[in-house]
Amino acid sequence: MTMRRALSPWTAPLLILLLLAAACRSADTNDGAARVVQSDDEEIVVDSAESDVDPATEPAPETEPVELTASFRGVTAESIKVGVTALDWDALADLGLHFGRSNSGDLWEAALERINDNGVVYGRTLEIVVEEVLPIGSVDFDEACARLTEDEEVFLVVGQALEDQVLCLIELNETAAVTVAGMADPILDRAVAPYTTLWASFETQATNLVALVEESGALEGATIGVTGSADIGLAEYEAIVAAFRAAGYDVVEALVDADGSDIQNTEQDLAVVFERFRDAGVDFTVSTTGVPLEIAGAQNAGYTTDQWLLTVVVTESGLSDAGVDTDYLDGALAIVNTDVATTNQPSMGSDPAVAACIDELVAATGHALSYELGTEVNDIATGLHACAIADIVEQALTNAGPVLTNDSFQSGLEEMGDIDLAGYLDASLEAGDLGAAKGLRFARFDAGAWELID
Repeated sequence: MTMRRALSPWTAPLLILLLLAAACRSADTNDGAARVVQSDDEEIVVDSAESDVDPATEPAPETEPVELTASFRGVTAESIKVGVTALDWDALADLGLHFGRSNSGDLWEAALERINDNGVVYGRTLEIVVEEVLPIGSVDFDEACARLTEDEEVFLVVGQALEDQVLCLIELNETAAVTVAGMADPILDRAVAPYTTLWASFETQATNLVALVEESGALEGATIGVTGSADIGLAEYEAIVAAFRAAGYDVVEALVDADGSDIQNTEQDLAVVFERFRDAGVDFTVSTTGVPLEIAGAQNAGYTTDQWLLTVVVTESGLSDAGVDTDYLDGALAIVNTDVATTNQPSMGSDPAVAACIDELVAATGHALSYELGTEVNDIATGLHACAIADIVEQALTNAGPVLTNDSFQSGLEEMGDIDLAGYLDASLEAGDLGAAKGLRFARFDAGAWELID
């Protein structure tokens, strides 16, 4: 030890502490370097104890940057190819199914471009390929799946996929997917590539749905009927039936088997469904599709029930286009995971995260996204879906590291934990639970609008 100036009376205790700390650090690190400690009164140089390790044989720490390579299909040293499946709302409208939305591939592309604007991921730029698909049946999606996985050879597909449609990606073509919804145990059992969803799994949502309804007291003494579509939402229908039964309730089941694109046959099936409910004395009716045509079928069949419960919000414009009198659904409940399509929607712009998402998408695309209710076509929900999934993708790619593969991307998803997604509550991702947004609330249909219920 050497001292460059005289020690003050306070120095001895301080010096003892410093020597003890230096000894501990030397024992732990054996780095052989001198430490300089600067105080107000003096500068003390403490030489570390001599290392027992020969520096010539000690492996040097890795300091060289990892060289980016073509580490997986769709991944090169310069880019990551990402496919998008966007719903063809215009084709749905031509079939008489109106949801108050328009084709929005541009919104998905712009949301993913935000990742490039943020500085790319480990020097790789996202290369984006958009496919628009009709969500009824599987033909459109399967064709888009083939183009994206076989022709374009993408690393990842994001966007919309209805339930087992996603198996074309995550099973048949071993391609990672991050979609809005569709997570279910039977699908996960067959997945051989990473798969996550913006919305929680159907099993989680169904369990939370039943718990919410029980807390409201609406099930006391009720006869429950659950209807759904084999073509549009079979896994969700089955999960909800199972959740009610697991909670101890008897359920009258009625599944529509007709192809959703065949309007005439669907209406005939719906008439049979609601006749069955009427005969069974159903007074608490659960619709798992969110298709206005289903509500129109009930109205046209003269079906009445004490309480409707919808698993998604059916917009007022969608109901009107389907010929449903808004008075018919007065008092209906819906399960929602955002404020979109509720009377809270106009206030969503005050959330900085929501405003940043929507403002950037509008600036990039010119696509109209309104916070106001009552617009005939409004794609604000799709905008929020796209931003949230882009945030999940960016974080997962970052967590995956520079050697990007299916395995590292899976790890990147599982490491995320709690996440903030614009417009959503209670979102998290972890091993064994890769459905993100779990927060559900009730909304009630009143005078043609959905009001959130606290």
